[in-house]
Amino acid sequence: MKAIVRVFFLSSLFELNFSVSRVHYIAHITMTWKNAQKYCREHYDDLSTISKEEAKMLSIYTNSTYLFYWAGLHRSSYNPEIWTWSGGEKEPADYWDIGQPNNDSETCGGLKLSNSKLHDIACSETLPFYCMEVSGPVLVHQNKTWDEALDYCRKEYTDLASLSSETTMEDGINKITTSQTAYVWTGLRFMSGHWFWLSGDDLQYKAWSAEGEIQCPAEHLRCGALDIEEKVWKPTDCEERHNFLCLKKP
Repeated sequence: MKAIVRVFFLSSLFELNFSVSRVHYIAHITMTWKNAQKYCREHYDDLSTISKEEAKMLSIYTNSTYLFYWAGLHRSSYNPEIWTWSGGEKEPADYWDIGQPNNDSETCGGLKLSNSKLHDIACSETLPFYCMEVSGPVLVHQNKTWDEALDYCRKEYTDLASLSSETTMEDGINKITTSQTAYVWTGLRFMSGHWFWLSGDDLQYKAWSAEGEIQCPAEHLRCGALDIEEKVWKPTDCEERHNFLCLKKP
């Protein structure tokens, strides 16, 4: 990932833009890892996923008396030998400090500023942290009906997200790994005898489930959701409550 750095003050935050896909914010407030994650998800997209190059740049531009800052790294709840990123990205965490990680009870990850290396840290520690914004669709960790999700996205972002190409579909799949529901709402809707994207994008690209594109779905199955496990679109009951993908403002 080629680094492009842009720095300026945002009240208590710095913004650092390293690429077209991730912008990092340095939060000079202290929280536990879980509270920092909650804060980042409420105000940005998530705790930061940080590559080796980004770690070096963040260390340079973080002017602080603290030794460590939280990153979005934590031990997998399914396999404590595996470390995963809060946002679900597959960025490798291959720049641990010497002897790290070294404590099975320290299940959250932070960045050591002095050498740009990762350390395992007890999640209950209170530290400053890095938040990120990521281009493309944003996964909202709230359970809403399709109409409620649409209203939320149009107020807080732009719209429910369209996954109308192989690229945007792949982007959406990468974003839903942290979903708390089996399905995620998208901007796909059936009205007036046909399926369409709210964005107006065409339906030339299709990723329907094995049942295919249902031409006349039941009255309650006229909202399109992305199936987390099968990674396909499915006609879904519009009154069900799921997490959802919003389209970010440009």
